[in-house]
Order: sequence, then structure tokens, then C-alpha cells
Amino acid sequence: MENLQKFRESIHLNQLALAMRIGVAQETISAYESGRSNPSIGTLLKLCDELDVSADYLLDRTHISLSMERFLQKDLSEEELELLSVFRKLSAARQKRAIGFLMGMLYKGK
Repeated sequence: MENLQKFRESIHLNQLALAMRIGVAQETISAYESGRSNPSIGTLLKLCDELDVSADYLLDRTHISLSMERFLQKDLSEEELELLSVFRKLSAARQKRAIGFLMGMLYKGK
């Protein structure tokens, strides 16, 4: 969990303070960061909530600390979020048609 250590240090939080916040021993945080141990799902969720990062980030599956939901909420308008929500409910074939339709709208408008 290299990202755990990087992120913790970037916000100037020591192992003991983080451990106290989530209810584990400092040695437990050390073991996570060194790869000697992995957190339980419950502890992983506590870490995510406390640090406000995604589980994928803490598990070193991505270098992006923000969850996709938080990222989208920060950068997209209400209309864009609504469009994305509807798009995700479409079948793969209909998603392709929707993209084609929107591309057509884009180029016909010029």
C-alpha cells in the first residue's frame, strides 16, 4: 500500500495519528505501508473515509486519489451528470448510436 504512505505524508499525517483516527495500532499502519499486512475490508473502508480517497488508490490499483464519483461531481455540470447517468443505462449498441448521434449534432451545427 505504497499510496497510503505517500498520501498520508502528503497531508502531513503521521502513522500514529492515522491509527488513532481509525482505531488501530500504529504498528498496523506501518505493516500496511510496508506490505507486511493488508487491512480487512472494514479497516480499508475506514481508511478511505478518513482520508477521503478511493479503495483502488489505497490498494495501489491507480495513482488517482479521487474516487471517480467525486471527480465527476467536481468537474461536471448537472446536465452532464444527467447525460452520463442516462448513457450508462443504455445497451452497448445504443451507447454507440448515441455517440454517433451526438457527433453528428456536433458537426452539423458548424
